[in-house]
Amino acid sequence: MSSHPCLETVFLSLHGKPAVRGSAFGWLVTIKAKIFGLVGAFAILAVVITGLGLQTMNDYNRVIDAYQKATRNMVYAERLNRYMEQAALDGHGIYSADGDHMARWAAGRVDSTADKLTAFVNSWNTQLAPGELPDFPPIRDYVLSMARDGHTLAKITREQGLAAANAYGNHAQNRASREDMQASIDAMVARITTTEADARAALTRFEKVRATQFLAVAGFGILLLLGASLWIAIRSIAEPLSEVRRSMVKISEGQYETPIPDGHKDGEIAELWGALDILKTHAIEAERLSREQIEAEHRTRELVLD
Repeated sequence: MSSHPCLETVFLSLHGKPAVRGSAFGWLVTIKAKIFGLVGAFAILAVVITGLGLQTMNDYNRVIDAYQKATRNMVYAERLNRYMEQAALDGHGIYSADGDHMARWAAGRVDSTADKLTAFVNSWNTQLAPGELPDFPPIRDYVLSMARDGHTLAKITREQGLAAANAYGNHAQNRASREDMQASIDAMVARITTTEADARAALTRFEKVRATQFLAVAGFGILLLLGASLWIAIRSIAEPLSEVRRSMVKISEGQYETPIPDGHKDGEIAELWGALDILKTHAIEAERLSREQIEAEHRTRELVLD
């Protein structure tokens, strides 16, 4: 079959869009709608990742706050033990002093340590949230009472001498009371140490788990959207356009039996097929008119020759 140069002219002479009828929701299958859908999907993914990031920040702040509190309490508990040891040494300095003069000198150290203990315990107490450290209130009360007793011991030492100081504080009941309280402090320190280790493990676990979640959500979402983008680009754009191109070439070469698919009812590809169908119809009509013109001219020449 011969090709027809006039096909391009016929195609360009078409005006307006071909009347392609589709469903009421045909716009959903258009290339533009699919691209907008992908943009919307990327926006949703961005919102999800942002939401996960905000939630991660909140959870991280909660976990790190628990870890910081546990660490602070562990440090304070160690300082409390040092103050308690110093208070015991200062008291022993009075009881073992070589005369009233040395005892009064040791009394000054008892006053100083008692002031430090009071300030330290009150400072720790102000930093604790309600119910954060249930073991602390009875220990706080005992330490404050012990500090007051320290001041009393120092006063007695300065005013009444070494013998009165020994009678006031250097007895088995006082030592037993301190040993019981020290056991309570040690138990609190052990629980604080366990809490700190648990908080540190929770922080490490949180970082690993949330990092995995981030990678999973972002990776899966990006791969899914990339796959959808490739599918739309290939199945909805590249392949249909290639099919239209092949059919157009065949029709331009005069292969008018080339079928025009009628399954494309909506979208830009359907408009191309509609335009190609009109092109095919016009091309067939142009060829028919051309043949009739040639036949008429042939008959005219025969009549002239006769």
